Amino acid sequence: MVTPHGDIDLVTSPEFHTAVHAAIDEGATALVIDLSDAGFLDSTALGVLVSAHRRLKDRLAIAAARPVVQRLFEVTQFTTVLRIYPTVDGALDDLRP
Repeated sequence: MVTPHGDIDLVTSPEFHTAVHAAIDEGATALVIDLSDAGFLDSTALGVLVSAHRRLKDRLAIAAARPVVQRLFEVTQFTTVLRIYPTVDGALDDLRP
């Protein structure tokens, strides 16, 4: 699980990218990204999610997004591409084999 804190933007996206892709590089075959403490995502953060989705396909889950972040996913139609859950537990349950 990756749990970023604060805004994920042009300044902080490189660290977010490193954390997400390090988890995959270290052998994660499924990954939950817990956004409960992320207040804002910009296009660079969305790019990180897209790149992780490409690597993991349907084994990437986004969880606990705040309403403003959830709205971003809806406006950009990421809700049709990514698996988004209201809770971390829901995401973990769905990814279990």
